[in-house]
Amino acid sequence: MLDKVNSPNHLKNINKHVSKEHLHFLWMHQKKKKAILITQISLLIVFFVFWEVAARAELIDTFLTSYPSQMWQVFIKLAKSGSLFKHIGISSFETIVGFLLGTFFGTIVAILLWWSDFVSKVLDPYMVVLNALPKTALAPIIILWAGAGITGIIFTAMTVSIASCYDTAYLSRNCHIYYHGCLYDYAKGDTKDNQ
Repeated sequence: MLDKVNSPNHLKNINKHVSKEHLHFLWMHQKKKKAILITQISLLIVFFVFWEVAARAELIDTFLTSYPSQMWQVFIKLAKSGSLFKHIGISSFETIVGFLLGTFFGTIVAILLWWSDFVSKVLDPYMVVLNALPKTALAPIIILWAGAGITGIIFTAMTVSIASCYDTAYLSRNCHIYYHGCLYDYAKGDTKDNQ
């Protein structure tokens, strides 16, 4: 219905059972969405224009940042040669495999931490330290250990997924017992609040 509401003139053509106030609300909502989209696109254009001008005026180091216009030319060249899509495919494969393996091993770690209080207490200080480190800071270390090839990239993606699974297990283990009961009731389909 929102797609049909583009201007006040279209309000007359819509179902007669809808109030004028509601139609006006829909029109204003659509207008607001368009204004947001136009502003977002404008900000992106301003960013790229500023980047190009700053690079041409040598305000920024073009060795590190290049020019948007040069990047666009390289993008077109790689797309025409087909190598861009090859590299996108490889990166997607590495990301998906790393995510799946990380989720699998992270779930195993989460289950161990959930079921065994002993394992949870033994691993807790190590996991807290590893979790406190930014994952991007671990990436160079992982690349040194696992290599710069596909193995290192998959292993890096795995660590991010394992950390997320650990966070979920840790937070759910330390959550108040009342909320555990709410989750069990919700899983059974009983949404009443039985306090």
